[in-house]
Amino acid sequence: MGKILLLGDRYTVSLFKMMGTEGEVIEDPLNLEKEIDSVKKRDDVDLVLITRDVYEPVKEKVDSMISNLTKPLVTIIPSPFSESKPIDVKKMVLKALGFG
Repeated sequence: MGKILLLGDRYTVSLFKMMGTEGEVIEDPLNLEKEIDSVKKRDDVDLVLITRDVYEPVKEKVDSMISNLTKPLVTIIPSPFSESKPIDVKKMVLKALGFG
């Protein structure tokens, strides 16, 4: 099984590192695209978690990148600094299957 990598704010990354997950602090959301490019080249990472507060400002740019990826799987998670929204699981499943 491959590694899990978290890209996000300093607080969330430090919490995940305490649980043994690798993480990179993204101070400027504009650097997220570059980080995803470097992660795509790594064979040891199977899952990339991105905190919502880093993802939202560059959503349009990053969506096209992550929707075409087969490995690693990229998912967005809430952070202490992002607004909590209900998750539409049906929409997520349809998007993962290519229907959304």
